[in-house]
Amino acid sequence: MKQLRLLAATVLLSLPLASFAKPANISAKSSSRELSQEALLVELTGKDLSKESDIGLYAEMVSAYQADDEIAFKSRLQSLLSRYPQSSYADNALFVAGRMAVDHGNYAEAIKYFAQIEKQYPRSNKVAAAKFAKAMTYKKMNLPEFSRKALLEVRSRYPGSPESFRADAELKILK
Repeated sequence: MKQLRLLAATVLLSLPLASFAKPANISAKSSSRELSQEALLVELTGKDLSKESDIGLYAEMVSAYQADDEIAFKSRLQSLLSRYPQSSYADNALFVAGRMAVDHGNYAEAIKYFAQIEKQYPRSNKVAAAKFAKAMTYKKMNLPEFSRKALLEVRSRYPGSPESFRADAELKILK
């Protein structure tokens, strides 16, 4: 039953934010529908995510990751990224999402998350780790040429970082 509630909450959270926007000529019918959707979401999850801060959402994401609860994790991730795209936790959230995708064998999704960090947060402290994780994901996918390219980029772009030393070791293994 709990999984069903979380699934319903995920579906409600995945609706575009535009569907919750109020038009200029709002009617009582649409206002009551909006309130009922919000009430349903609060009832299903037990929490009103619209009042949750970025640090609170990130903490709940980490808890869901540790509990291996993918549905709760993804709903919190979507809330965090849509409401707080410039949060200092957004890049970390995407990295954890990539790690969870790798843990579940969903390598294409993991690469997407790691690439999203590189693209949307190029000055983040997680970029080197994301690029290294992407290389390791390619290695798990048995794509050594893509892995080697990413490892060489980590080594050249981030010299002296822990990821560059790990990239050196991985390149020696790949040879």
